[in-house]
Amino acid sequence: MRLRTILLGAFIFLTTASVWATDVLDCSNKSLAAAVASNKEKNQTINFTGTCEGPIVITTEGLTLNGVGEAIIDGGGEGAVRITGVGNVLLSNFVVRDGDWGIAAINGAHLTVSGVEVHANAGFGITIQTGSSAILSNVATHHNGVHGLDIQTGSAATLTDTFSASNNRVFGINVNGSSITFSRVTASANANAVGIQIATSSNAFINDSISVINANNNLATGLTVVSGAHMVSFGGTINVSGNPANGVSVNSKSGLDLDAGSVLNSFNNGSGVLVQQNSVMTIFNTPQFSGVPGFSTLNAHNNTLNGVRVLNGATLTMTNQARLMSNQNLTGFVADNGAGVTIVNSTITGNTASDIQLTFGTRADLRTLVFGAYSCDATVLVRGTSGIVCPH
Repeated sequence: MRLRTILLGAFIFLTTASVWATDVLDCSNKSLAAAVASNKEKNQTINFTGTCEGPIVITTEGLTLNGVGEAIIDGGGEGAVRITGVGNVLLSNFVVRDGDWGIAAINGAHLTVSGVEVHANAGFGITIQTGSSAILSNVATHHNGVHGLDIQTGSAATLTDTFSASNNRVFGINVNGSSITFSRVTASANANAVGIQIATSSNAFINDSISVINANNNLATGLTVVSGAHMVSFGGTINVSGNPANGVSVNSKSGLDLDAGSVLNSFNNGSGVLVQQNSVMTIFNTPQFSGVPGFSTLNAHNNTLNGVRVLNGATLTMTNQARLMSNQNLTGFVADNGAGVTIVNSTITGNTASDIQLTFGTRADLRTLVFGAYSCDATVLVRGTSGIVCPH
């Protein structure tokens, strides 16, 4: 009899637990904010549906918020969702809208965001701050008043699967004093003022050949690396097109490396690639170290001004399996004002005004190079096997 009672009790407990696990909070008659605030047990799941009023403040370790059906969190002009100082938080399958900001992770919070759309917030769509971190998978952040995704103050984010930041008023993605990793992702930053900014000693890393970054049709520049920041692509692809200022700019003592068969395609911009102000761009591949055959390649075609421009003490260095293809621009390649350039295995032809233009103290090492019309002044020093002689 006692055994039967114990088994019956266990059955009732498990059945009840199963109901709790699958129960769905309907925001038309219950408060999601109140449910989250009252839930203090670790590793719980709240499934919800309907339009729920924010702000939603998460301070419980391991909480999962999962949307079922049409699930919306509306900030009502306040911060819609905030995660403060806790980890293992999962946000999945819902929309965040109309907040002062959409989703904020602060004070060492750690979370995963999956299948979430964030839009129409007055400030940031998603902001990761003060030593926090996030994994963002199949996320879209658009039509926000400042940045789509903001990562700052020693924080980190990893983008995977798909990520889209579009039609945000300032940056699609802004990384400031922090780090971002692109891992097996197609990430797009289109139709913002600037597509992607990596700034202020930040680090950005594309860590595989599957990852693709698209930064197209922004109001100014597609991708900018600035103020001591550094970006490395290890086999990925970067596409920048339709940006009227620059496809890619590397400014103010910053760096951009293309390694392991990486490809940068810069088409139909103002200038394709601009490297300036003591910054460094390096294009290389050493197959015996990277394990990847083939060339790391910069393609710059059909840009209104320059295919590639290096100036003001900046350097562009190409080594080993690297190449530049610059065609159908106004000028194919420009180096000016103390620039240092090493170009190998490259073709710079078919540009409207000139293929190569070297001026004002440029130092150039040019090898295995196919080119057409060129010009250079008496201040330029050239070596290599290209046949270019200055002045010309």
